[in-house]
Amino acid sequence: MMLKLTTLLDNKQHKKQLLCEHGLSFLLQTDNHTILFDTGQTDKFIVNAQKLGIDLAEVDYVVLSHGHYDHTGGLIDFFEYNSTAKVIIHNKAFKQRFSRSSAMIKENGIRWRDQYEKFASRFILLDEDYQLTDDIWILSDIKPQADFEVVNERLVVKENEQFIPDTFTDELILVAKTNNKPAVLCGCAHTGIVNILHQVKERLQFSSFSVVAGGLHLNGANEQQVEHVISGLSAFEVEQWALNHCTGDCAFELFEKAYSERVTYAGAGLVLSM
Repeated sequence: MMLKLTTLLDNKQHKKQLLCEHGLSFLLQTDNHTILFDTGQTDKFIVNAQKLGIDLAEVDYVVLSHGHYDHTGGLIDFFEYNSTAKVIIHNKAFKQRFSRSSAMIKENGIRWRDQYEKFASRFILLDEDYQLTDDIWILSDIKPQADFEVVNERLVVKENEQFIPDTFTDELILVAKTNNKPAVLCGCAHTGIVNILHQVKERLQFSSFSVVAGGLHLNGANEQQVEHVISGLSAFEVEQWALNHCTGDCAFELFEKAYSERVTYAGAGLVLSM
């Protein structure tokens, strides 16, 4: 199966004529299907698709990686251009979520929750792994490896009137096989990229990858923390890292140092063919 991966939206541009915002959207085109992976904050990914000559009416499926506003915000706008695509999301993605700092707490979850019932027939709600086609899988419930547990005190949910760290049990990972080496798409890899690739290996028996694309949520991590993540990836062969969004400048530079020419910044407009 041949794959074409286009970054429709990112924090940064690859092509100057395209819009950007803090958010992420990929378009994955295979021999038989077109999949939209995340929808950014707003309709900017739609504007970019139009500038790139991409017809979003041809999208068959939407996969929403997790329930944050910067990955799900443009979905309702997308429905104006596409009346048939099914939306795949974890059933725990709809909970209220928050980002906190020393100064404030603000909600950062799905902003169209109150419109869900209007479009409910278009959704496929997951609570376990899902095989979309013979060559495409969606993994959920990523289990941590020892010494690679991820706890982010800034990203929280509210339970029993208490704010507790979000464990991102709703995070979905898309795996698409091409030439016997899969592509892996992550929205933010909140559950940890080391854990994600180990789970792909355990569940699907892949340890070599054509590309791993998306954000790694290492923005703000120090050099020692990033080096620890890179050391944990030594068990895997990754032909190309297409990193963006929440990966962070420090992490991107250290990945470049470790993987050299195999690392690309996947800004808006980048196209990869596999």
